[in-house]
Amino acid sequence: MDPHEKLILEDVYTWSKEYLEIPNAHLNKMPACPYAKQAWKDNKVWIEIREPNVGYRRQLNKLLRKLDFKKKEILIFCDPYFIEFSLNRFQKEIDSLNNKWNKKDVYFMGFHPYNPATEEEQEFLVSPKGKDVEMPESKVTYSMMLIQKFSQLYEASDRLKRMGYYKKWPKEYYDEVVESRQQTYKKLFIKGAKNGQQKNTST
Repeated sequence: MDPHEKLILEDVYTWSKEYLEIPNAHLNKMPACPYAKQAWKDNKVWIEIREPNVGYRRQLNKLLRKLDFKKKEILIFCDPYFIEFSLNRFQKEIDSLNNKWNKKDVYFMGFHPYNPATEEEQEFLVSPKGKDVEMPESKVTYSMMLIQKFSQLYEASDRLKRMGYYKKWPKEYYDEVVESRQQTYKKLFIKGAKNGQQKNTST
């Protein structure tokens, strides 16, 4: 393993352990990602790093053909060569992938280093232990594409919403990240869902 790859793998693990899995000071001590710790424990996280001189979509498509959600719950595709992607182009890449794969029960979410979380908008992601606690900083720069089974993601978010978990999230961020995703899933897969409405099928 070359040093560059080792840094990225360590950074992803640190990000999850120190930012996503811990009791969050802004979320009533709930973790920012309540399912992350168990996913690591169960060896359900698959991390791949873009190879030099290989096209982004070419390598990602190769990984998608191998992805088996019975074995892994999430694929994290890290790109240290992200410089070729402006924010706008990276978002178009995410939209293109979702347009193609959502109907196949696969969902994509990306993080670009030129658009980091901020204290003003996503404080719970930046300072999970509180403002006065120093957090570890990344030693390497890369973009991330997170790929998950859409139905599993929908069901997990639905459970969290019923628990009241999202009440502490900034509303604009919740609407952009979670609500829009949930509505997309309903339109694609839930019979009777229309204009954000869903037939009550609970017992």
